[in-house]
Amino acid sequence: MILLFALGLVFSVSAHAGPLVKPGTYSSAYGDFNVRFWKEIFFGCSPDAPMSVLKVVGQRFSLSRAVLESREPIEGPDWQWIDTYQCATLILNSGGPWLKRGTLVAKHLTVTKYSKVDENNQLKFWMTCSGVFENSDYAFTLEATFEGTPHNYKAKYDEDNFPEFQMGSHLNIVIQINKKSPRPV
Repeated sequence: MILLFALGLVFSVSAHAGPLVKPGTYSSAYGDFNVRFWKEIFFGCSPDAPMSVLKVVGQRFSLSRAVLESREPIEGPDWQWIDTYQCATLILNSGGPWLKRGTLVAKHLTVTKYSKVDENNQLKFWMTCSGVFENSDYAFTLEATFEGTPHNYKAKYDEDNFPEFQMGSHLNIVIQINKKSPRPV
């Protein structure tokens, strides 16, 4: 009877023990996971309208609720714009390469996106964010890149030719997960 009680206690404690993380670097380009789509919804009929929303969904992960705070022009050959999004949430689920068990959640993230659209309507962007998972001792860095033409991304316009949203796939994402650094004493 005591043995059964002890076994039950061990299984009960391990069931509530939080996520079992596999730290490392994971890339959609190398097939570690798949990206289904990214989407930007333009509230106010403009890519620089406040409250526009960015979302990325993939196999066992999502980056959502990223709300546009600012969009500034950049002088330079590589990028035209720098967008800053606030309040994003990153969720990594088990079944992905990063976890043996559980879910990792990071909230209130800042996402920075550098972008450019050339004269042929080719869109290019680089997006990054980093933070600490709320329910573990791990931190992360996420970087995403996209290059495409209207053949692999879609832009929808309303009847007055104002942009409503754009979306696409073929997004390359790298997620690096590391043990948090201890706080300095």
